[in-house]
Amino acid sequence: ETYWTGGPITPYAGTRPHERVRGRLGEGLTAGSHTAGVTGPLWSDVVRGTTRHKWDTRQRIKDQHGEREIEFADVDDHNVVTKTVMGARVRQQAGVPHGAHHERIMRGEAGRETPGAATRSELRGCLVCKAARDAARRAALKRDPLCPIVRKAAQQWTEEDENPPRATMAHLLSGACLGNREQARWFLRVARAQTGTAISKVAQAAPDSKDTLKTLRIAHVAALKGSRYRVLDEDGYDALAPAVGGVLPALVDDLSEKSRRDLGAGVTRNLQVVAEAATGAVQRWIQLNDEATARIMKREEHIEWLRKLFAGWKEARPALRESRRRRDNAGNAGTGQQPVGETRAATAAQAGGSGDAT
Repeated sequence: ETYWTGGPITPYAGTRPHERVRGRLGEGLTAGSHTAGVTGPLWSDVVRGTTRHKWDTRQRIKDQHGEREIEFADVDDHNVVTKTVMGARVRQQAGVPHGAHHERIMRGEAGRETPGAATRSELRGCLVCKAARDAARRAALKRDPLCPIVRKAAQQWTEEDENPPRATMAHLLSGACLGNREQARWFLRVARAQTGTAISKVAQAAPDSKDTLKTLRIAHVAALKGSRYRVLDEDGYDALAPAVGGVLPALVDDLSEKSRRDLGAGVTRNLQVVAEAATGAVQRWIQLNDEATARIMKREEHIEWLRKLFAGWKEARPALRESRRRRDNAGNAGTGQQPVGETRAATAAQAGGSGDAT
């Protein structure tokens, strides 16, 4: 049997279009590439629960003020948190320029002569960091421009401008971004507390689920280091990604249906709080990045206007000079003076130079 694949009419015997598309899309995927690096069987109750909305079938939701009907803001907040959860699973957050999709575009632009949008974004790096460095540089130089410590810091900031950091999820949430460090530290403190609570619940109810406990403990240690001691690196964020994405290995303990359901609901609530904290940090960075991007676009627009102004002036300069020469010659004709265009040749001839004699 022959099916149309949406492109040129090519027979693919026994292959349906959706199966072929699914196969093509899955060619570049590896184990864990869409599950925050976690491989093997997953804890399905937690994976589904972290993206489930908080209102019931009656379209009502409970908050600190009691039970009420849902509003458009509740739906919008849920969609934003879901984007953060799914972004952590696939390492590509909507609104964050550098991620898995950016790397694919960079590979496609590698052979071009002119840089594409992804290459230009790679050269600019994190605009929020750049704005924070510029503000810190101006403040430091204003306090004491001759201080050696200030000059050394200014040199370091200049080197970072030449090799800017990339705006990835790890950069945003690990505390490495200078302009978003406070939000990242707050997220790490929340992740430390919530993963610690989840570890206690799983260790008490399902002590034999070693893989689940290991994933939670690695995330807890990473959040502890980032919130207290130092900025996390890429490996540190990789340890936190399962907690943000709500992806945990499956339980292996023989629990009753009710105990498994209650344990999954409790751990899901903890990871939902982590995802909400990560969403706050990411949305704050996106806001700062939009402001920095608007300033850069305005500056580039001004530079483009100046370039057009100078180009127009350069093109019009010969015509202006010719018009001026004709105007001066017309004035000299009325007074009987020599035309302006012949002055140099006449002066050279009178002095015995090359002039017209050559």
